[in-house]
Amino acid sequence: MFKKMFVPVIALSWLAACANEPTPASPAPPAVPVPTVSYMVFFDWASAKLTDQGVSTIAEAAQVFKSRPGVRVLAAGFADTSGSPEANVALSQRRVDAVKNELVKDGVPAAAITTSAHGENDLLVATGDEVKDQRNRRVMIVIQQ
Repeated sequence: MFKKMFVPVIALSWLAACANEPTPASPAPPAVPVPTVSYMVFFDWASAKLTDQGVSTIAEAAQVFKSRPGVRVLAAGFADTSGSPEANVALSQRRVDAVKNELVKDGVPAAAITTSAHGENDLLVATGDEVKDQRNRRVMIVIQQ
């Protein structure tokens, strides 16, 4: 009699033990990369002063930065072909510094911003030398992972 009861008790114990084992967690879905977002801030001739439109564009970029954890900001300054190449590098540096300062004012940590000054290299619109073209007087802001 004892043998007849022993087998069902063992079987039930075994089933109960199997039912209490934790189910392995499914792997987390792969992280979806955050798309890169870019903005352009344009400047008047020979100026590093931000326009109202530039301030507005920078504020929008700062909001996007703050809404995306783990992103960084790249800011690159450019100039048109009027003036000497050396002066244009210095001017594009002042422009990118103005944009960085405004981003920081809008809540982006300075450590999250990388800047570079390109002068009249990498023109947005190809022009000859000594051409004043506002489209080339810009700072490109790129927000990326």
